[in-house]
Amino acid sequence: MTDTRTAELLRVAAFRRLWTGDLVARLGHQIAQFMLPLTALTALQAGASDVGLVSASQTVPVIALSLVAGVAADRVPTRTLVVACNALRATGFGLLGLVYALSGLELWLLIATAVLIGSATVFYDVGYQATVPRVLTVEQLAAGNGFLQAGISATQMAGPALAGFLVQSAGLPTALAVTALLFVAAVVSFWTLDAQDRGRDLTKARALPLAEGLRFTWRCRPIRDLCVQSGLFNLHEQAFLTVFLIYGVRSAGMSGGEVGLVIGAAGVGALTGALVTGHRAERLHAGRSVLVGLFAAALALLVPTLFAAQSRFVVVAVFLAGFFLNGFAQSLYNVFVVSLRQAIPPQEYLGAVTASYRLVSFGPMPLGALLGGALADLLGAGGALRVVALSMLVCSLFILPSPVRRFRTVRDARTGQRTEPQPPAPDRPEREAAS
Repeated sequence: MTDTRTAELLRVAAFRRLWTGDLVARLGHQIAQFMLPLTALTALQAGASDVGLVSASQTVPVIALSLVAGVAADRVPTRTLVVACNALRATGFGLLGLVYALSGLELWLLIATAVLIGSATVFYDVGYQATVPRVLTVEQLAAGNGFLQAGISATQMAGPALAGFLVQSAGLPTALAVTALLFVAAVVSFWTLDAQDRGRDLTKARALPLAEGLRFTWRCRPIRDLCVQSGLFNLHEQAFLTVFLIYGVRSAGMSGGEVGLVIGAAGVGALTGALVTGHRAERLHAGRSVLVGLFAAALALLVPTLFAAQSRFVVVAVFLAGFFLNGFAQSLYNVFVVSLRQAIPPQEYLGAVTASYRLVSFGPMPLGALLGGALADLLGAGGALRVVALSMLVCSLFILPSPVRRFRTVRDARTGQRTEPQPPAPDRPEREAAS
């Protein structure tokens, strides 16, 4: 992004405060997401399936709570929602550390904490993402999401490496305390947030029926295609990450810190990709960027699996490069996908559509984690990596027939493809979502 565009975005007070608070909260979340299954693997010597279960427990709440979170995002002031969610995540890690100190660590405790953290994260993410298009204009969305993606990518880069380092060198109690304090810092950051969203009073927003977001998402072809494609990608990526954790520690002989460093390379790539995409957002073809980014992200994970049986030095080098390129390509994909998803729905549908989109796109992640653990048991970690990566590459081609490829800019999608849904009359019973 140019300095002028960056300055323009940061002059929007609500956007600036959202970005600052989110940066701290995302770092805590990235550490938590990597630390819990790593702890099961190293401290409890859990099997591959149990490691997959811990990973899956962090994302199961997406299925159960996404639509409810959409209603909350439309009815609850942003500051209240994000402060409460981060306070809950801080409490969860604080209680995990306390129970661990008093009675030791057990698998059920990790799973319970993962579910609690995952539940709070669902509400946080939906509320946060639904607010962005309300504080920026449609012309600012692609550049703004590039700026936000850069912050997210920085935490993805630092989180796994920091989690592995803390667990390995400082011990689990210190790692838990640091994570809890990061969420406390996020609470402090959001406490002064003045979320007077552009042209909208959050406290008076109408709550849409839970099925409305799903109806709109299903009827709107571009959003439906992006939603399904993201769901397929997230299914495979979660399976790949679960298998890679097992492969890195038990097959390649990496330490927890080294595994975190390799996975963190995706964050470096994502940060680089977000900065490049944000800088060139107005000159890039939105639809083609989505297609190229998706295919390249899958290919970047497939190629290193061909070297999984090589020496430890080669394995670390090729997976570092693969995760870096994967992160770069994902940023290209994500910046435009998020912008398109935010631009197409009417303002009053943003919370409901964001929630339903996340339900379908992130809902497969628990299955991916369980599938990754099961495949590692069945095929061995190296074989499972190759199978998952190849399947991901094939599935990335499913979006080729989509009308998304024709969108030159984000505004093209907003003006040419949006359908205005008609909510059910208040005196009629709500219809079920189309299957």
